[in-house]
Amino acid sequence: MLSRSADNMYWLGRYMERAENTIRLLRVRLNFMVGQTAQHGNDRGWQQFFSALRQPPPLMKNGVVDSEVALQMAHDLTFNTENQNSISGCIHLARTNARSVRSQLSSQLWEHINRLYLRLYSWQGHENWHDERDNFFRELESSVSLFQGLAFSSLLHDEGWLFIQIGGHLERVFSVCSLLTAHFRHFGIDGGERLETVDPLNGIGVLRACNSFESYCRVYDPRPETSYVTNFLLLNAYLPSSVRFNVSQVAVLLEQLAGATETRRAGDLNRMAGKLQARLQYSQIDDVVEFGAQSYVVDVVKSCDEIHDALSDAYFSYPIDEAVS
Repeated sequence: MLSRSADNMYWLGRYMERAENTIRLLRVRLNFMVGQTAQHGNDRGWQQFFSALRQPPPLMKNGVVDSEVALQMAHDLTFNTENQNSISGCIHLARTNARSVRSQLSSQLWEHINRLYLRLYSWQGHENWHDERDNFFRELESSVSLFQGLAFSSLLHDEGWLFIQIGGHLERVFSVCSLLTAHFRHFGIDGGERLETVDPLNGIGVLRACNSFESYCRVYDPRPETSYVTNFLLLNAYLPSSVRFNVSQVAVLLEQLAGATETRRAGDLNRMAGKLQARLQYSQIDDVVEFGAQSYVVDVVKSCDEIHDALSDAYFSYPIDEAVS
């Protein structure tokens, strides 16, 4: 596979996963607005929301966000194609990458991405879209989630599919880590280093943003404690949204990719992924608390950044000097 095609496949997986994450966060945040009165202190939820999306927070007056401002921000994060973290921006970039590797995608997958793009475009001028926003986001989330099902069932599970999966799993790690650090920062004690519960309702929101609340209730008490939420989203081996689960998937997929491509450049990459996988596998929540929860998660993100850079060096970047030497 050409390096530029591999790069397109990788970012296709990342942008589709990023779109799904933004949809869930928007749904949860807007649903939390229902029944809340505008008062001082309600800004923490919005600060957390924008921190989780790695976006600059909005300007607020006296710590209060009114509904009109909130709806405008939701509209921009849904339809502003210039923002790479907005839903439209992610779908647009995913479609651009998919178009570059059109010949390597199934017709079902390409048509689905195209329909999703056109569906969003048609809603952009809908003045009263927010009146049906819950149904709109539910439909949108289902459509984005269907992408993975079509990729799994209609593509050859060769290098291209492996790059899509690696991109999706790695993006999910970044998303969950950003959500946890935002939760620690705005609803924690001592910058989130100590895992003490400040607002159980916000813990529910964090779990719902990861589609994990019902799974959490099967393992723990329905009243979310910050230490349990952190343990669940960070270290659970069976939760599809957990950091440990996705890092393990990345490590396995990278081993498969190295075997499929027979590259000699993947040694450092596989070692990085294996070390992070082992660290998460053998860590317990007491280790996270001792290290500092915020610091632990930031360290995981740094390791994932290094994996991304090593992946790029191994499969996407081929300097001219090296190629002709």
